[in-house]
Amino acid sequence: MYKVFLLILIYFFAGCAPAVQVKPSEQLPKWVDSPDALRGVGSSEVNFQGVYTQRLAAVNKAKSDLAHSLKSYITSVYNSSEKINEDKILNKNHNKITALSEIFLNESYQVDAYFDENRKLYVLVELSKPRLNNLLGIKSEYAKTMQTLPKLNTRAFDKDELMQSRCYPQNILKTIDTKADLYQNKPVWFFRPNQNTYQGSVGIAEKESLKSYEEQKKVATILAKSALSKRKKTQIASEHEALEILHNDTSGEIFETSSIVRSANRSQPTTVKDIWLDPQSCELYVWIVNN
Repeated sequence: MYKVFLLILIYFFAGCAPAVQVKPSEQLPKWVDSPDALRGVGSSEVNFQGVYTQRLAAVNKAKSDLAHSLKSYITSVYNSSEKINEDKILNKNHNKITALSEIFLNESYQVDAYFDENRKLYVLVELSKPRLNNLLGIKSEYAKTMQTLPKLNTRAFDKDELMQSRCYPQNILKTIDTKADLYQNKPVWFFRPNQNTYQGSVGIAEKESLKSYEEQKKVATILAKSALSKRKKTQIASEHEALEILHNDTSGEIFETSSIVRSANRSQPTTVKDIWLDPQSCELYVWIVNN
């Protein structure tokens, strides 16, 4: 009798117990798990040193991921063009393929990013496929279209949120007018530095004690300009190096390219396109684009 009563009691309380709420799994962007041949994905956990360091770590991992697929891609091009087996390619052109992979890898750049619910940052980097195809002389059958980046659910920048910040006095906060919409509470250009026809770069500077807003802005601007200038110089110089490797000489088109390489050392005209201050962390973001 006691056992029967106990079973009834368990059944009663089990029925009254609230249903367990199962949290739906987070949907990450498709590119996180299925990057293209000329794209790489890297991630980085929350970093106490700030978003700048977190993003840098994620980008480096993404480039490491891209290095493997890039080398396979170039190897497949040689395989198809020379109609020989892969073992023979690796023996004959191993050094050339490795050198080209390293050169093109330096040209890779961020095209998208995403924070998950734990603030882990994922970064997607890629190479310009048309540019790479042109230098390698790849026929149309290799020029497959990359995955389209997902549409971002953005919201307009709210100046009132910034004005509640304690990062700087009100008179300074009023001068910060962010033009871009926000995604995951950051400007869209943080995730996608290249907007429309602009080739851009983002500089992030922490707020330091005893340093003014103008000094913080100067640091962020220098970081953004430096990254964009380095990218442009790398593109020009790597084209010259790639042509030398592919043609194994320094004549004709390569000789003409050398004058362009020298121009890479000249400063590239840039514009501060937008600026944003994180109202919580006080990190300042500056978006620079080529004119």
